[in-house]
Amino acid sequence: MTSTTHDPPKRRRDRAAREREILEAAEQIFGRRGYQATSMDEVAVMGGVSKPLIYQYYGSKDGLFLACLSRLRGQLLEAVADAVLAAPNAEDALYAGFLAWFRFLDDHPSAWSVLVDEGMLATGPAAEATDEVRAAFIELIATMVRMNLPAGRVTDDEIQIVAQSISGATERLAIWRTRTPNPPTPEKVAHTLQNLLWQGLHTLKTT
Repeated sequence: MTSTTHDPPKRRRDRAAREREILEAAEQIFGRRGYQATSMDEVAVMGGVSKPLIYQYYGSKDGLFLACLSRLRGQLLEAVADAVLAAPNAEDALYAGFLAWFRFLDDHPSAWSVLVDEGMLATGPAAEATDEVRAAFIELIATMVRMNLPAGRVTDDEIQIVAQSISGATERLAIWRTRTPNPPTPEKVAHTLQNLLWQGLHTLKTT
């Protein structure tokens, strides 16, 4: 009797691994093509899964986009928050937070469009989710501002004005850096913003 050997069965990827591959592929395609032009077929091919499986996991293209946003939002806010909390003092915390933001966008070149490109979406759940991402970042900035000033130094309205302004500035800087052939480094941008904000914060007075 001839003995035969069999290759061990291939280990099936667990759901977490498949979802990670799907979301990584979707992030790239959404970022490159925009929401409307993204094809679920292309996501399936790049992610190495079937299209029905994507629909099984996420229900629709909206659902897939929302999952991408949720993943990127968590990664970005965690990176910025960790950097701020690890800083030795308030002034360095500003620099660390800005640096983490711009480094994250450099490390995830498609993330900018997926996260906050206002031209990608107009209405619907996905557009609402992008607003939530922006709101979460603004609240993180507001927390950084509060950390840098004694209690009662400025009003809540002034903190929101500052936080909204910084959010707008970082978004415009991110867009500019993606469109500039030789953009300044994250370190340069973070240092400039830190100097500008640090000086400005200490000129604020309660009115």
